[in-house]
This record gives sequence, structure tokens and C-alpha cells, in this order.
Amino acid sequence: MDRNTTAPPLGMLGSLVATLLFAMASPSDGTGGLGINAIGGGFNTAATNASEITEPPQTLVGVAGSALDLPCNITAPTPDDSVALVLWYKDESTTPLYSLDARRGLLDQARHAASDLLNGRAYLSITHKPSTLKLKPLLEEDEGQYRCRVDFRKARTRNFDVLVTVVVPPKKPVIMDQNGELFHSLIGPYNEGDRLFLVCETEGGKPTPSLTWWRESVLLDDSYEVSPEGVVRNEIEITSLQRHDLMAVFTCQASNNNITVPVSKYVTVDMNFRPLEVSIEGNRRPLSANNPVELVCRATGSRPPATITWWKGNTKMKRTKERISIDGYVTTSILIFTPTSEDSGKYLSCRAENPLIPGSAIEDGWKLDINYVPQLTLKLGSKLRHAHIQESNDVYFECNIRSSPWVSEIGWKFEDQELHTNTSNGIIVSNQSLVLQKVQKSSRGRYTCTATNSEGTGESNEVFLRVQYAPLCKPGQKIIYGAARHEAVRVTCEVEADPREVSFHWQFNNTAESLEVVTFVNDGTMSTATYIPRTEFDYGTLLCWGTNIVGSQVEPCIYTIVPAGPPDSVENCSVTNQTEDSMIVECSPGYDGGLQQQFILEVHETALHRLQVNLSASSFPYFHVRGLPSGTHFVAVVYAANAKGRSQAVVMRTHTLPGPESQTRRENVWQVTFSPILIVLVSVIIGFVVIAMIVVIVMKCRTRHERHKGQILPRKAYKLQPGLSKEEENNEAGKSPGEEKGPDIIPDVSIPSEQSAEEGLDKHFLADAASMQLMGVNGLGQTITTISRPSRQMELEPEATLRDYSHITPQKRVKVLPMDECGTLHRPYVKNIQTDV
Repeated sequence: MDRNTTAPPLGMLGSLVATLLFAMASPSDGTGGLGINAIGGGFNTAATNASEITEPPQTLVGVAGSALDLPCNITAPTPDDSVALVLWYKDESTTPLYSLDARRGLLDQARHAASDLLNGRAYLSITHKPSTLKLKPLLEEDEGQYRCRVDFRKARTRNFDVLVTVVVPPKKPVIMDQNGELFHSLIGPYNEGDRLFLVCETEGGKPTPSLTWWRESVLLDDSYEVSPEGVVRNEIEITSLQRHDLMAVFTCQASNNNITVPVSKYVTVDMNFRPLEVSIEGNRRPLSANNPVELVCRATGSRPPATITWWKGNTKMKRTKERISIDGYVTTSILIFTPTSEDSGKYLSCRAENPLIPGSAIEDGWKLDINYVPQLTLKLGSKLRHAHIQESNDVYFECNIRSSPWVSEIGWKFEDQELHTNTSNGIIVSNQSLVLQKVQKSSRGRYTCTATNSEGTGESNEVFLRVQYAPLCKPGQKIIYGAARHEAVRVTCEVEADPREVSFHWQFNNTAESLEVVTFVNDGTMSTATYIPRTEFDYGTLLCWGTNIVGSQVEPCIYTIVPAGPPDSVENCSVTNQTEDSMIVECSPGYDGGLQQQFILEVHETALHRLQVNLSASSFPYFHVRGLPSGTHFVAVVYAANAKGRSQAVVMRTHTLPGPESQTRRENVWQVTFSPILIVLVSVIIGFVVIAMIVVIVMKCRTRHERHKGQILPRKAYKLQPGLSKEEENNEAGKSPGEEKGPDIIPDVSIPSEQSAEEGLDKHFLADAASMQLMGVNGLGQTITTISRPSRQMELEPEATLRDYSHITPQKRVKVLPMDECGTLHRPYVKNIQTDV
């Protein structure tokens, strides 16, 4: 009998029987299609027969949720053998969980069958050696003992036992504070020095996990506790957070195996830092008052950046600018500060603080040393009473000085004039004191002291020294009064005195007697006496004395009472600053005749024979004439007048400058082109004509001069040109005794024949004094600085016969008089005649 016909071995027979029974089982018996337990006679295929080979068991540890490969060697012991059936059992179960049936074909065509307990999570892989039953995902209930049974076609059955332990990882830990508030990745910020308390908890896990705290890779705490509910808890505390704890990562790990990565939760600690250092940069030198200075303060170490404030004493300063470094750890503040002298000695500080950390402020500063101009306070000596200083008292001043640095020089001033020691005048300067011995009225005034240091010169307040003194005559008052007989004149006496409560007495003096005046009225420092001269002996001087609590006036005020009369004529008249439409006429006043006088100017236009301007001035004969036509000739008449009459008139010839248009026309008229021959002929003809005219005029003038010789002038003739001989002056002074200077008489004056041919003057103007309205004329109150060429004065010929013009009516202001061929004009008498050069 050959090999193939031999009886099968016992193991082979058992396998065949089991396979037969497996194939005969019904798929609907609830065993997952395996039907292994449906064997008649109660045959248990899971039991291990003595003829089977059992390999040593293996132990596997798997993690729930992951995959686990259970090994089973299905390699046939001989090349001519192969696997017929592979069955997997768990624990004591007789029903296989998984089967591989290759009894009807090749192994790669074998049927795979799994029970419902695996729920599609298992697969037997035969490509690996050894083959493995892959469970994925692994469940906690998959833990147990597994047996793999392999039936070969020829060889004995083999059993492989695998002990599977399933590890269940714990849940992800949570981190919280002691109050149970959950933390996430970034916690804080905590202030430097704060306490940090962290709690980590986790639940679940098989076996019970360990719970540990780590900082980066350093284990901090592995002491944990498990509650009855299975909650694992670990707490960690850091009593005082420091700078190195900034952004520290604290990790809580839960682990119960060495297969998987421990589950963990971490937190990162954010922190606030207090500033470490603050400093004011630069040299701490003395500062100059009122000079702006820029100070820089730098603070480091604060997180977030420090807030910098500047303080002067307890006063916060505001004019600051801040800069923060890129890394945020350095804050720079710039203070623009203008110190004053009052800041000297005050503490200037730069304060840096983190407002999130109470008590984190630090500061740097120094006591200010301010250099400033000396500050001075002047006052009278402490024992002096300012209101009771009188003449001949001694006075001293004290100058209190506040200065940094100290002064190098001290000075004194009186009415802005420097004072120096002068013992003969009673002035003693002694450093910070000034002594005035036996003060007088001249000592009365404003005093100051000065001091100088490296910053400059300072001046004190003004102290007015009031020196009470007896009355003195006030300068500048009227001292000559004119009055007619039986005319009451009011004479005002004004004095200077301190105190101003003054009593007066008056006295009249002349060459014959001295009388007390009793008719007067007092008003403070002024007294007005009413005096009436009745005879020629009542003209003289009035004396006035004042008395106050200091004493009586030593020298009286003297006023002269003279007979009143018309004023003298004005003098030194000139015309200046001539323009196209204006000019300035200015004279010097003469004696006012003992009464208030005023000055009148009349400007007459020569060509039209009319009055152009009429002005008056009350205090000084100064007239600024405006609104005149350009390029026009005028006669200006100036005289003075008071209540008793008027003075002799002063007459001047003048003109305004031509305007631009008239100058242009004049130039155009003469812009004619003449030939040289024509010019010579015209010049010769004109020369002959002029010579003939001169000869005729000279002969006629000589004839008239001889006719007028021997006439006696009724009044003194005045000459303006200096250089007259004594004899000529005596001749001109001859007059009859009955001829008094009367305001209604205007004598004739001769106008010289040297007047310009261009002016074409054939008539001259004189104002009739009797017709002039002396009152109510607006004066000129203007002062104008002028620069002009002076007028030359012309000599008057005394041959003219005087005429009386008292018959002229008041309405007739100007009289035009004819002039003969010799230039002689019979006209009212005037003191002088002026003309412009």
C-alpha cells in the first residue's frame, strides 16, 4: 500500500472530523457562522487533546483605542503540509471568535469569519510571519486570554496562547486655581512677588494614572492623590513669583503606561515687573534761572514699560516727552524745565513706577541749585517813620539781597543816577546800607539799590523818600502882571510844600513904602491876591510867604506889577519847510506887555490880492500852514496882540514849490530848438533894451531921491540888516514926544527894488491892524521839526513917508498900494521885512 493510501494519522482524523462538523453546522445557529458548538454528542472542539501541541503563552499589552496584533504561527512544520483551519478563542469560550478555513482550497483562498463580538474590528493577516490577528481599535473589554488553534492537513494541531492586557489612558488633565476657575494656555499677568497656586485633575484611566507637574523638562511634583470617585489630583504652589518665572511653562502630565505619550495640559505664566532702576542723566550742575533746560530720565526693568513722572517738591510737572525702547524694557522721559529763583533748594525728582504693581515706584533726583540775578528789597530803616521825615533829619536805607551766587558788587541810585559816598553832602554808602545826613528837599525822590553777580544785575523796588519841607516858590509861574490904573489884577502865588496845608500872607513894596495886603484867597499851596493900582506909586512888587507845620518860607515869592500895554512885536521870524502846499512860519515871542498875548499869522496870495490863510497861536508863534496852492507867491504877516492892543507887524515874502505838472510844462515851453545865429541876435537885442531901461530908471530915481531929502520921520525906522552906524541909528531914532506907540497906527515901509523879475510883483500886501479880529482865531498847536535854509533879511529904506490908516474900516483887511518906477511904496510901518533866499 503506497503512502497516499495509508490510514491518516489520529490528529488528521480528528481534524477531519472537526472540519466536517464545522461544515455541517447551520449558519443560523447564532454562532457567527462558525457553528462549532453544534456538535452532536457534546464534542468540544475548543478542548485541547493530548495529541495537540501547545506553545508557551505570550503576554501582550495594548492601549484602548489603538491597534493590537495577536501573533499565531501558522507555518506548516513540513513543506508538504499546509494549514487547513485556524481558530481563535478567548478565555474559556468554546466558540471561536475568528476562523480561517482553507480546507477546500489554497490558503490565500481561505474563508475568513469573525464573530459579532469583534464587530468588524478583527482581521487575520497571513502575509506576516507569524500571522497576526489584528484588533483595531482595541477596547477595554478585549482584555483576556486568547488561544489560536492551527490545524494542518498532516501535522498535529498547534495551540498558541496570548495573554492580552488592555490599558485605558486617563482623560486629558485640567488646570485650575484654588477656586476651581479653569486656566488655559496663558495665565496672569501676575505681579512680581505674587503667589501662584495651580491644581491639576484628571479622571479615568486603567490602571490608575500618575499625575505629575513639570516645568519644561524638570519634574516639580509627582505627589498626587486619588479620590474615591477615581479623580486624580495634584497641586503645586510657588510662594513668590520672580522675574525668571516670566513666560514659564508649567505642564501637568497624566500617564499610566509606557506605550503612549502621557496626556498633558500646560499653562504659561505672564507677569508684571516693577522698575529696577531710574536715573536722571547728565551732570547735576547749578541751573540758571529763566533759562530753559532739558533733563533726561531713564527707567529700566519694568514690564509693561514704566510710567515716568517728574516732580518739583510735591508738584507734578507736565511738559514732558516719553520714548520707549523696542524691547519695552527701557523708558526715557525728557523734561523741558525753566527754573526760577523760587525753585532753589527744592527737590527735583524723576519717579518711575508700574501702575499695575502697587508700591513699585522708585525715584531719582537732587536738590536744585539755581543761579539767578540778585533779588533786592529796599526799605527804610526799621526805626524810621516814613510819614514824619522832615528837613535836617537823618535817614538810612537797608537793601536786603537774595542772590545765588552771592553778589560781587552793590550800588545805589537816586532818580536813576548813581550815588557814591560824599560826606560833604551827607551821603554815606556802606555795602547794603545808605545813610543820608540832614536831608533836604533835594533829597526827596526815588531811591533804589542794585547788585551784580555772574547771572547779571538786579535792581530793587523803588522807595520814594518823602521829605517834608517848608514852602518854596514854585518855578515857572507868571511873575510880571500888567494893569492899568484902577484896574483889579489877580496875582496868583503858588508854592511847593509838604505837607500841602499852607497859610499865606502878602506884602506890597515900592521905593517909598511897604504895605500888608489883606485881600487874598488861599487854596492849598496856592494863594490869589486881588490888587488895584490907583496911582503911579501903586506899581511895584508883591511879596508872598507861605507857612506849614515844618516852618515858614524863607525867601518870598516876588511878583512885579507894571502898567499894562500892547505887546512887543515878534522877533527872528523865518519860513522853513516849504513844499508844494505847505510851509512853516516860526518866530520868537517878544514882551507880552504884562498881559496874556496871542500870535496871529495872515498869509496873502500875491497874484490874486486875497487872504489865503488866517491862523493864531496862544503860547508860541509857531504856524504850520497847509492847503496852499503850489507854485504861488505869498506875503506872510505876523504880529502879537493882547487886551491892550497889538504889536508891530512882521512881513515876509515867501512862496510854495511848483508841482510836478507845472515843472513839466515849464520845461516843455523852453524845449525849442534855436539856431546859434538866432540866439546871438536875440541876446544882443535884449541886452540893449535892458541897458536902456536901467539908465532911465536910475535917472528918475536920483531925481525923486533929491526931492525927498530932508523929510523928518515921525517914528523910529527899524532896520533888519545889521551893521548900521551909530549916527544912522541916532537919526532913525528921532521922533516927536507926542508920538506914542499906538496899536491903531501902521506906518509906511519901503520895499526894496531888488525883487525878482520872475515874481512879477507889482503890488504888496499889508494887513490893517485896526481891522484884525484878535479873538476867536484858532491857533496852531503843532510842533514840526523842520530843516530848511534860512531867510535873508532885507534892509528897509527909511525915506518912506508914514501915513495914518486909522480911517480904514474893520471890514477892509488888506490895502493894495501902488508902487512907483523906483520901487517906492507908501505903506504902513512894520518892524522888518523878510524874504526867502
